Amino acid sequence: MTLAGCSKSDDSTVTPTDNNAELLIRKWTFSDLTVKTDAKSYVIPQTQGNMISVVSDDNAITFNKEGSFSYLSDSKPVMGKWTLINKTLVLINADNVTSNWSVNALTKTDLELASINVDLTKGKDLTDRKVYTEEENSVGAVSLIFLASLGKQNGGTIDLTKEPQPKSIQLILKGKGQ
Repeated sequence: MTLAGCSKSDDSTVTPTDNNAELLIRKWTFSDLTVKTDAKSYVIPQTQGNMISVVSDDNAITFNKEGSFSYLSDSKPVMGKWTLINKTLVLINADNVTSNWSVNALTKTDLELASINVDLTKGKDLTDRKVYTEEENSVGAVSLIFLASLGKQNGGTIDLTKEPQPKSIQLILKGKGQ
């Protein structure tokens, strides 16, 4: 994976380990979404009328001490399970779907997560289960949809025909703790 390592911006920033999982235990609201390709990063704009739901209906997750987390799905509260080992946050949602997130930064007030990095060159189609895992399919498809939303043909401001064709793709989420 080509993820950036944790960095210290001040004394309150820590390198995530299983020993500081208590920093994660709180409600997190995610409002900063970036699609990162091998060539470029694209910030996906969030507006009041156009909130893109990535982690839940309201883009909020509450991590509980006993290894569970809660979030809204179809306007109903649901539960999942989480573990934090070194820099990897493993989430198992209410549908028993597992996702792995690299924790790039973690403080009491800030959390930056990076999805797995999906190699778009290893197969012709993200739905090919012989080539792509379910998680790669999900991350790749969602990332490409977000990227396409920036295109002029979809009401965005970028002429995607002039952008480099991505060879890999990844989601970066930034959240604020409450």
